[in-house]
Amino acid sequence: MQSSKDWFYNKVTVSRFPELADIHAGKFNDCKIRINVSDIYRPEVDDAFFRLGIHNNWFPLGHSFGMPLESIYGALRIIRTAEQQGQSVLLHCHAGRNRSVLVADCYYFLSTMTHREKNQKNLVYAKNNPNRIIPNVDDGQLPGIYKMEEFLDCCRETFSDSFTDSERPIDWIKHQLHMTGSGFK
Repeated sequence: MQSSKDWFYNKVTVSRFPELADIHAGKFNDCKIRINVSDIYRPEVDDAFFRLGIHNNWFPLGHSFGMPLESIYGALRIIRTAEQQGQSVLLHCHAGRNRSVLVADCYYFLSTMTHREKNQKNLVYAKNNPNRIIPNVDDGQLPGIYKMEEFLDCCRETFSDSFTDSERPIDWIKHQLHMTGSGFK
């Protein structure tokens, strides 16, 4: 588990939406994978990363339309694959303070099976940000905390080597979203 933490602390950058000037200046050249969890899509940014050989992923999470568990799962799955391959990741939303931190906190929970403490200072991405899972649950953007923990625990199961049915994750997520008591219809 320690190697997972070391990779996460050293290879995942949580940031605001990248500016073209920063991309052209080489600020993100060490990243191999970009995960955009904002609800903003800018093709010129995708193109700039593509030209650098950085793989683009977009899993929109929005304050106005909720935070789909499918998007969270997709981002977590890419992060897990990047970890297995030792690749560096740029994880960003619009401002770099809520949605990207939420996904990082979800991955932290997957790795430790505990929530990041409110004022935990040893994580670069968390220096000025409280844990974002609980506030987003409280705002109604995510299902209740127990459902969210159950979802993340099940995500962890899908990341295991014994999980081989490629169709199961999507079917499982649909079941999680529509099951009685999930908070979503």
